[in-house]
Amino acid sequence: MKMIGISPRFASLCAITAILAGSYLSAAETGKAELTGVKGSVKVDGQAAFVGEAVKPGQKIETGAGAQANLYLADNGPTVVVLPDSSISFDELTVDKSGAEPVITTKINLKVGTVAGYVKKSSSQSSYIVKGPTVTAVIRTSEYQITDNGTVAVWSGCVTVSYRGASYEVCGGQMFDPAAASVVANTLPLPAGMPSSIQQSANVKVTPVVPTRPQPVASPVTTGGQGGGN
Repeated sequence: MKMIGISPRFASLCAITAILAGSYLSAAETGKAELTGVKGSVKVDGQAAFVGEAVKPGQKIETGAGAQANLYLADNGPTVVVLPDSSISFDELTVDKSGAEPVITTKINLKVGTVAGYVKKSSSQSSYIVKGPTVTAVIRTSEYQITDNGTVAVWSGCVTVSYRGASYEVCGGQMFDPAAASVVANTLPLPAGMPSSIQQSANVKVTPVVPTRPQPVASPVTTGGQGGGN
């Protein structure tokens, strides 16, 4: 029986293909989320969180009663707000800039409570997904808020909501009401800590502003005229 060997040219082609495939797989960089605001009891993997802390994919962020965590995700957001009595983790934060357009992948796991965020415009190949206990939301350029009961509020842009096997398109000024399984008018206020339109366009970090105590204004000093007299 004649054995058929692999030609050197074919072997070289296979090696080059493997190298290119490896380069493509390693081109995506893992992003991170930075805590820019901490109010009340906020924990990362069970430890007290602090402003400036980097949260990696897989780590759990928890907020207590009346607490809130603001995060800056750069290309993967840029803004995420974790509201009180909530728990989330980032299942994936990656940015691949090897192609003509960056491919940005953001996956948020909402375990309990409410998460909100602002998503800037990205390439058609990019994706931003929030998966909750009852809904999955595919988010495009948008300001959104998602609660574990399935309520999805949108202030700008559009969100595709999957709920019990059906899909709903929810756009600015609308919200998905799971109780009615329908899209209705958005009656919720924008969460505190979301960036302003100016900050959004500038793509800057949103940091908490500490109010300063107004300084007392000094009263004007009047001087009386000196009277002469004899």
